[in-house]
Amino acid sequence: MNPTTSRRTWLALATAALAASAAGTALAYENKNEGVRAQEIVLGSSQPLSGTLAYMGKAVDEGIRTYFDLVNEQGGIHGRKLKLITYDDELKPAKSVANAKLLVERDNVLAMVGNIGHATNISAYEYSSTKKVPTVGALSISDLTSNPPRELLYVLPSPQSTETAAYIDHAVEVLKAKKIAMLYQNDGWGKPAYDIAVQRMQKHGLKLVEAQTFERFATDLTSQVFKLKQSEPDVVIVYALGQEAVQFFRGAEKLGWKPTVFGAGGLNDPKFIELLGKTQSRLYVASYYDAVDGDNPAIRSFFQRYSKLYPKSAPTSMALMGYSSAAVMVEALKRAGPEPSRAKVVAALDGLKDFDQQIGPKITFQPMGSGEYARRGQTGVALMELKDQKFVSMGGYIDPVAR
Repeated sequence: MNPTTSRRTWLALATAALAASAAGTALAYENKNEGVRAQEIVLGSSQPLSGTLAYMGKAVDEGIRTYFDLVNEQGGIHGRKLKLITYDDELKPAKSVANAKLLVERDNVLAMVGNIGHATNISAYEYSSTKKVPTVGALSISDLTSNPPRELLYVLPSPQSTETAAYIDHAVEVLKAKKIAMLYQNDGWGKPAYDIAVQRMQKHGLKLVEAQTFERFATDLTSQVFKLKQSEPDVVIVYALGQEAVQFFRGAEKLGWKPTVFGAGGLNDPKFIELLGKTQSRLYVASYYDAVDGDNPAIRSFFQRYSKLYPKSAPTSMALMGYSSAAVMVEALKRAGPEPSRAKVVAALDGLKDFDQQIGPKITFQPMGSGEYARRGQTGVALMELKDQKFVSMGGYIDPVAR
């Protein structure tokens, strides 16, 4: 063997040995108290897997798992597979706190991922933050979930402050509505939407002609629907989900009323269309992602895998919410390096700017003190209209927040 060949062979072997050593060192690193094991990273989630919004929690959970399945098939993150543990909270704050304690104290998760709801997220966070456990991709459109910003709570998708404003602007400027009424859930999710609607109406020199509220898990909205109809509105903004939203439409039908409605984000879902059935009302809904059945290649690829893993589940926008949360979590773990920790995940998210999740608006988080949207990853929405039992996009994303 000549000296040159020998030297090249030696260098190649040495390089391979160093790479193997580095890989071995990375996989040897463990921090079991923070969910980091030699071969896997443990993550947790609390979802409404039963109750009136079980269809949402189930879809989000399946969406997260589908994305993680893809990542695991490709070798995981820095050689570690992702493991997700999910508990049912029924969208009840007390149960979300109990789940958080289980996930942190018994399961030792690195982070919480994709939890649904305002009250449930805030309640769980009051506990998990004391243990320095970040919540990544929290799914709530309430501005109160992200404003004021909370250090370890990273929220998706776009908030009511951009969604409701877009509704009012479209109703007044495009539909030429003069009389707008509103129905909203009487809590930290619905009240901000009402406040934003009032403020946006003032900019147009208008006031709501009627506003009605209902309590979470209400079973009868007859009185509220009757009073709304009596105000003879051109448009009704409805902040209700699931069966409560269906109750509004059923109540309107009984009164022979066919209102034009702007519904809360989350209604643009095939499962809600199934719950609603055919309606003669006109329905607009904001979306935080490209159309489920559109031509976005990332969405098509995702749902091909999703359908194989969950053949009994239909592709929905809620599953895309799970995708979004999972994509942000994976990106944070990649940036956290081969020896991840909760603190490194937080540092990675604080520097996340214009992350392209491939299914909708890019995602940006900012350090604390950067403004009211520091912990809100998205601020853009696209309006969609229900036509022939399918939501159709009305154009590009509307994003009034420049960051």
